Amino acid sequence: MADKRNDGAAGGRSSEEADLDARRRALGSKLEALEQKRAETRGSVSRSGSDTSGMGRGFRYSADFVSAVLVGCGIGWLFDRLLGTRPWGLMIFVVLGFVAGVFNLLRLAERERRQSDQ
Repeated sequence: MADKRNDGAAGGRSSEEADLDARRRALGSKLEALEQKRAETRGSVSRSGSDTSGMGRGFRYSADFVSAVLVGCGIGWLFDRLLGTRPWGLMIFVVLGFVAGVFNLLRLAERERRQSDQ
């Protein structure tokens, strides 16, 4: 019996150990292939959208800001027209629209930062 143990330890591995080693190597190669595929996908997305995403982001930020100010102007004008408080309603709501636009920009920038961290 001692001879069988020595032969297994010294000469070669048992069939279970060889099977486990083969399965480990197969799993390692599958993981490497998946990581390489994932890296290629990330690289192609960032390369293809790098120039246009910056310009698109700029247009989106400016559109959100301008729309908030325009909505504030519209509400202020309507407020002045209905209540006859010209020009105070317009001035107050333009400032509120400006503040809302800044908050929208901050919210969008934070969302972009979170997505880039992931």
